[in-house]
Amino acid sequence: MENENEYLEELMKKYRDISQSLLRYIPYFEQKKGQKNYQIYQGEQNTNSVAIPVYESTLLSFVKEVQRTGLVDRNYVYALSRNGIRTHEDEMRALDCVEFKDIELIYAIMAKYVLGGMTKGMLWSEAVENGTFLKCLQKLKEVLNVWDAPLA
Repeated sequence: MENENEYLEELMKKYRDISQSLLRYIPYFEQKKGQKNYQIYQGEQNTNSVAIPVYESTLLSFVKEVQRTGLVDRNYVYALSRNGIRTHEDEMRALDCVEFKDIELIYAIMAKYVLGGMTKGMLWSEAVENGTFLKCLQKLKEVLNVWDAPLA
């Protein structure tokens, strides 16, 4: 039992240390929820053949920060399907129920948008507008704070 508590404390410390830098983005996502947070690059003559989104630097910093955590699961599709998550509504319902044992699911949902946004330009903006990034971070904070007290 003692070893199990030590293991849980070490695991919690690991996640807390890694996630701390992400939690500072909560106010940004609270402010931007429901808003369009990009512009389309128009070029020199205000014509373009391909719409190229230009994002705010804070959003780009967040994306890089998530990638730096080392917890971005490139196999997020499997993690999501294993949990029956197919739609945005499924993601929100799953986030409502996440506990510490499911913390990897939070990172899988973020990975869907962070990694997917590398090829589909509007995914990052979608995750900001619909509150996915915000809810992931709030749930991460909640889960880590619940376990903040010493175990047993």
